[in-house]
Amino acid sequence: MASNLKVRPLRAADHAAWVDLFTAYADFYGTRLSESAMEATFHGMLSADMTLRCWVAVINDKPVGLVHLVLHPNTWSLLPDAYLEDLFVDANYRKHGVGRALLQEVINTGHEEGWRKLYWNTAADNLEAQRLYHKVATQTSWIKFEVNY
Repeated sequence: MASNLKVRPLRAADHAAWVDLFTAYADFYGTRLSESAMEATFHGMLSADMTLRCWVAVINDKPVGLVHLVLHPNTWSLLPDAYLEDLFVDANYRKHGVGRALLQEVINTGHEEGWRKLYWNTAADNLEAQRLYHKVATQTSWIKFEVNY
């Protein structure tokens, strides 16, 4: 792990770096995000209601990775569930513990705030990410279905 790596909540001053990272993440999955969706997401991450959350991994004051989370109620408990929607590390900083540090920050926050569970999906062919995920979580037997509009 990089010795000067810090993980912290997103700040308004991170806007340009966050846009670059989120755009690179969308590129990784072969998609484009509208500017209005990106702006709404960024501002939602800074909102006081904390439904959308973001942490950034910073090395030498430069954001090099991000993790996005959606905190939501569920029908099985009074405790909230957390859906990890996006996790991305700049290609130049992979394999240095950045992704693991981001995940660990989210896991620790869940313990501190009393979430019921943290869960996420990943692409079946994203084997690099799955190697990390197997170290910190249990793969379930659930099958994902979706309806796109």
